[in-house]
Amino acid sequence: MSTSHFILEGAIFQEAEVVKKTPNKAIYRMVLQTSDDVNQNKRMYPHSVLDEGIKQCIPRMNKKAFYGELDHPIPTGNDTFDGIRQTTVLLKEVSHYIRNHEWQGNKLIGELETATTSNGQKLLGLLHDRSGLGVSMRGMASLKKLEKYNQVEGPLTIVAFDSVSQPSHKSAIVNFNEVKFENTNMLIENYRETKNLICINNQCFLPNYFDKLVQKNILEFINRWV
Repeated sequence: MSTSHFILEGAIFQEAEVVKKTPNKAIYRMVLQTSDDVNQNKRMYPHSVLDEGIKQCIPRMNKKAFYGELDHPIPTGNDTFDGIRQTTVLLKEVSHYIRNHEWQGNKLIGELETATTSNGQKLLGLLHDRSGLGVSMRGMASLKKLEKYNQVEGPLTIVAFDSVSQPSHKSAIVNFNEVKFENTNMLIENYRETKNLICINNQCFLPNYFDKLVQKNILEFINRWV
């Protein structure tokens, strides 16, 4: 018998493509998830599983009820409470709605809209600042353990795609205010690149966004690789 696992994905960092912006609302597009590619958490989502999972969310999209929060819920240490919280979107924490979706190759693209909540206005401010945002999925699914990764098996229940960042820690991080790399002496060991993502110490970027960061102020980063 298969067991359903709670899934919390790492963020994919990118600069959102803003479609429409008003003083109190923005509509924007971001990559939500990739399929058929082993991610930084050693999980692989077959296209059919991820596609079926997002299709189950269409009724919520149509009702403007496919919510996302500003940051993932923080674990409290109470397993019962945390299990319920991780699979529940709190209305008081809502920052955006997922309005629509489409596939571009193996990239699941979402069209999102900021909410007119306090968290939504904070997210709107980040979009105004053109900051690097992360988006991360919360969901439930069975995992099939293979030799080098876990394969996500259907049915996949998608709880939310939250807008997230990751706190500073000892691994290499991107400081989006200064747009520079820190602790770059640690990058080579933890660098992984595919045709779809560039991952450094469990933080992943779309290649064009990563290139944009490099081109701005950190050309010396490239020299560390030659």
